[in-house]
Amino acid sequence: MNLLCGFFQNVWNTFYNTCFRNVDTKIRYTIGIFIIVLSIIFFILSTKGPKKGELINNWFWFWLSMIALIFGVLYLSI
Repeated sequence: MNLLCGFFQNVWNTFYNTCFRNVDTKIRYTIGIFIIVLSIIFFILSTKGPKKGELINNWFWFWLSMIALIFGVLYLSI
């Protein structure tokens, strides 16, 4: 069990150091803005549909856009 926990700790530390800690600020800003723009595109896709009276026509795209927006804001705030 200790070996398995150590493995997961190493994987997490490698992922965190590669994607968050050692990334240049300019690249981090670019990635965060890209994620936020992607969430806006997902939201636009969620409003498209046959029912013009409703704002949200596809709930899958809506929740995907909300999750991407949260990830984008959290990534920019680190």
